[in-house]
Amino acid sequence: MPSLAKAYIAALGALATVVLGAAAFQWKPENFGWFLLFFGLAMVASTMKIRLPGLKTSISTHFVFILMGIALFSFGETVLIGLGGALVQSLWRPLQRPKAVQVFFNGACLTVCTGAAFWASHVVPGILGPSSAAAMMTVGACVYVVLNTGMVSLVIALAEGRRLKHIWPQCYEWTFPYFLVGAAVAGLAGAAGQGRNFGVTLLVVPAMYFVYVYYRMRIIRAVLDNISSVSQETEAILAGVSRSR
Repeated sequence: MPSLAKAYIAALGALATVVLGAAAFQWKPENFGWFLLFFGLAMVASTMKIRLPGLKTSISTHFVFILMGIALFSFGETVLIGLGGALVQSLWRPLQRPKAVQVFFNGACLTVCTGAAFWASHVVPGILGPSSAAAMMTVGACVYVVLNTGMVSLVIALAEGRRLKHIWPQCYEWTFPYFLVGAAVAGLAGAAGQGRNFGVTLLVVPAMYFVYVYYRMRIIRAVLDNISSVSQETEAILAGVSRSR
């Protein structure tokens, strides 16, 4: 791995350590039993992951619980949801055994993204006007998406020697619709639940499962269409070579 990539991952890890330290210092669970139930659902959602075509990364439905956690829980609890989901997503039934540096990066990345999204969602709405759960989730979703796609794209660019301006749009193209639907589901659940309604939270899991299944089928179809297109181009080239003989 290039030195720049290693330095970037180390810097991100140091920043994640600061975030975790702040989370531990501000750890104030109001209802630990409710948090454990929510955390468990978030970890289940982390197993529903989709590998993005052309990129050595995946997304999962667990980010919906991060957005809901921003409105329902404290900073420490929400950061723990982000970190736990990252570890489960990395280690649960991977196509290839992940390297330690990959698991470390994923954990650090989601820790920083979650911490930044939580901070922005609690500060920005208050500056602009009266804050609400919907406003907090909207701001949190925007910050989370930009940081997550940006950090992942940057590490790929540094590790593979590719240009960030080519990777980021590709990553954003695949993830934005997924994040958009997930944010809408989180917002509706938050509005319907009006707080800590565990029954409404349970409905998020099947809703995101159907989104996950649909998006996975869409990506598989896109990959198959791409393979078919490449095969047709190859056949055309071979046919041209044959005729030239």
